[in-house]
Amino acid sequence: MRRPPRWTKKTDQLVRHVATGCRPRLQSELGHWLEDSSRFTAYISANQDKVRKKLSTCGDEECRLDVRSELLVAYLILADARFELAFEAYGARRLGPDLTVTFRTNQRFNLEVTRLRATTGDAGDDKLANLVTGKLRQLPGDLPNALVITTRGLQLSELSLAAAVRLLKLHSDGKDELFFTRRGFRNAREFYAQYLHLSGIFVLDEATVPPGTFFFPNREARQPLPKEAITGLIACLTSARGTNV
Repeated sequence: MRRPPRWTKKTDQLVRHVATGCRPRLQSELGHWLEDSSRFTAYISANQDKVRKKLSTCGDEECRLDVRSELLVAYLILADARFELAFEAYGARRLGPDLTVTFRTNQRFNLEVTRLRATTGDAGDDKLANLVTGKLRQLPGDLPNALVITTRGLQLSELSLAAAVRLLKLHSDGKDELFFTRRGFRNAREFYAQYLHLSGIFVLDEATVPPGTFFFPNREARQPLPKEAITGLIACLTSARGTNV
């Protein structure tokens, strides 16, 4: 007897289209997410060429795992029908966040997803500070914005994020222009203006079951995230669905 396929023909075609050239384990995980969620399938189908381009232009496995983090976050969020997602809504040619989220049809905000490239040990203040500054320039001022940091087994806590933010504020308050020009800003003033666009940081650690998740708010943000949306996102990100790679 012929063995049944791992997933439907539609899923197989979609995986082959967007993840051609990716390692089989990543393809298998993507196929599982698609089979598990019709909303995620619709999302990938609508953005299949964008996703394919991001994966196919990656130069190494680390880059592909970065894209995987974006897809994982989308998959987890779409498990909650109150959330709708737009992928790179600001356009590929304009520097902008990965996801634009609509919550309960009338509340909109952006999410920028990044992966902390480490597996064990502590994330130093400098490393976290560089991770945050590297993403600030992608946050527009028209909507609230949050950063989602994914990791696996890294000892990343609210205390470590607070220390990294203090380090950034120390350089900013001291007008350490060289520190910020080395990180892509014209000066400390431009950094601080962009920092005010950051509403807060979500952390998702896939190494724990269920995944460890918390939200670190930016008390100085010009536009905070809606509290109900924060609660809903934490519930989505804490889900253990599909985190097996």
